[in-house]
Amino acid sequence: MLVKKRVVYMLLIILAVQFVIMLRYAWVQIVWSPQLQKWAVEQWTNDTKIDAKRGKILDRNGSPLAVSGNVERVDAFMKDINEAVKNKKITKEEIAEKLSPIIGMTKEAILKKLNKRLPNGLPLSSVTIIRRIEKEQGNKIRELKLPGIVITEDTKRYYPNGNFLAHVLGNTNIDGDGRAGIELQYNEELKGTPGRFMGETDAYHREMPYSMANYVAPKNGNDIVLTIDQSIQYFVEKQLERGLVEYKAKQISAIVMDPKTGEILAMANKPDYDPNNPVTGDVSESIKKWRNRAVNDVFEPGSVLKVITAAAAIEENIVSDEDRFVCHGSKKVADRIIHCWKRTGHGTQNFAQILQNSCNVGFMELGERLGKEKLYKYWNLFGFGKKTNIDFPGEENGIIRPIERVNKVELVNQAFGQGISVTMIQYLTALAAVANDGKMMQPHLLKQVLYTDENGNTSIVKEYKPKVLKQVMSAESARKLRAILETVVSVGAGKKAYLEGYHVGGKTGTAQKVINGVYANGKYISSFASMAPCSNPEFVIILSIDEPDPSNYYSGSTAAPLTKQIIEDIFRYRNIPPDATANKEAVREVVIPEIRGLTVEEANKILRNNKLNFETQGNGSIIYDVSPTPGVTVRENTKITLYLGMDKNKNEKVAVPNFTGMTKKEINELAKSLGIKVSYLGDGIGVSQSLQPGTEIDKSTEIEIILEQPED
Repeated sequence: MLVKKRVVYMLLIILAVQFVIMLRYAWVQIVWSPQLQKWAVEQWTNDTKIDAKRGKILDRNGSPLAVSGNVERVDAFMKDINEAVKNKKITKEEIAEKLSPIIGMTKEAILKKLNKRLPNGLPLSSVTIIRRIEKEQGNKIRELKLPGIVITEDTKRYYPNGNFLAHVLGNTNIDGDGRAGIELQYNEELKGTPGRFMGETDAYHREMPYSMANYVAPKNGNDIVLTIDQSIQYFVEKQLERGLVEYKAKQISAIVMDPKTGEILAMANKPDYDPNNPVTGDVSESIKKWRNRAVNDVFEPGSVLKVITAAAAIEENIVSDEDRFVCHGSKKVADRIIHCWKRTGHGTQNFAQILQNSCNVGFMELGERLGKEKLYKYWNLFGFGKKTNIDFPGEENGIIRPIERVNKVELVNQAFGQGISVTMIQYLTALAAVANDGKMMQPHLLKQVLYTDENGNTSIVKEYKPKVLKQVMSAESARKLRAILETVVSVGAGKKAYLEGYHVGGKTGTAQKVINGVYANGKYISSFASMAPCSNPEFVIILSIDEPDPSNYYSGSTAAPLTKQIIEDIFRYRNIPPDATANKEAVREVVIPEIRGLTVEEANKILRNNKLNFETQGNGSIIYDVSPTPGVTVRENTKITLYLGMDKNKNEKVAVPNFTGMTKKEINELAKSLGIKVSYLGDGIGVSQSLQPGTEIDKSTEIEIILEQPED
């Protein structure tokens, strides 16, 4: 009986164990099976993301500005590495030692990545060793057959022209996404859609033969065609580089726009950076270098803003050609005396002359005639204090004092360009409306979005159509203002932007720089705004120099000549011939240089550079005397007489030049070339002198010149 009971118990135990085994089997086969199957698939398959090739950025003529090249990346799958280490097939130190000379990383840096863990202390499943290596390097690593080390395709962004157009193009991060400029603005269009590959692989993550694979091809990004003209951009950047050095400026910027379409033809800032290597040294300092000053920063425009005040005055019909403005050098407004930049005054002027001379007193009177409501009407019409909505990240609004806080003093200050801040793109959009018969266009950098399929067929995804925003003034008023702006260049403060045979209009502006809300002593922003050909403008330009050399900061002597060269280059590039009717009233003048004691051959080169003709009288090998006397101002192409002799004239006299309107640097250079002495009273540009121009003096005579700061 006892034996039977034991047999029953044994059978029950066996049945119970079998039942547990069956339950466990059922659990594994039914409940746990999906998870086990997933783990198994993960062991013998490789799921790889395939990055799409980023689209190109092209200029308006199809020249490449940013392209993507095929490179490779190295990743480490830690499960395979740890298993190989555990089985004593290899060590992490050996892996690092073999990779180091190929990829140019130190052994210690690679080991640090291989030993990296999650914040909770658990090991990482994979780690990126390095990205964007060349295919030759990738092939060398493949030959090593290191466990867990996988080489896959990658892309790298290249900017074939280096620093060229850097602030507009921007740059990309390590993942190939845009982080500044056009790369950021149009990141979604450029980046494309990544693909995937899932297939059975061996221990080295190589695809197994005859295995099933699932491949989804990536869709490459679209190409972006900009409105930028690479040739015009080159002309601008060349002159900005020159200006940065010649005027010892902190920074310098310029924009060229087509006023009829709003297309940005060129936009540049110097100094700049290389987007191929955007981070050098301190990261925060590198990021500061990416700022596009032309869009992202505001500045006080100074007298270039007088163009808009003049536009308001013409459109509101509060000024006529018969009006006269008397400037004694200052004007009392409320309880304050506000000075013109020329303290000695401009005397009696007509409307055109207050623009030509950039007379603050004249524009104060215009401001009073307009009143703050009408002046603010035009600030609003021309877009000040709000974004232009150009297709570029980080645009600033500009700064305008609320109208309720504007009293009589603030009103007249704003009328001549103080107390208001704008961006360069904001101002140029306003100027372009004057150039375009009063029609304001939407400024933009995008021209087209293109897609090229796998067969090389290109189609237009999107095309930007020029957009008229509003009519800010009548076409008649705009044409009248353009005619006056042409005289600013032909006979006024913008003379150094004059181009013989062409209709060029413009306005100078030299503003004391505002730092932390106060005007900084000795720091200026010199700007020149222009349009050409003025009769029917094809382009408008704003060029701004931040903190030029205090000895030569006047915009008429810095920003204007730089702009002149850009305009001349564009005319030549576009094959625009000179117009015989242009600027007939312009008189180009030159000072007769000191050439006595030189040979005719030596003098010929100097006279040719100064656009002077000559005839000779007498016999001899050197120039004994000159008529008119050196120092006299004459028109270009005047014929002067050189008297030849055998000895140098020992009783040389020179004529006192006209130093009015010259900077200290220009006065010093002219005085030195003539061998005369000068002294100064004040600072800025010449407004008067102790001896009248044309007076003959001995070279030992000292001339005192009164300078005044041209904060116009």
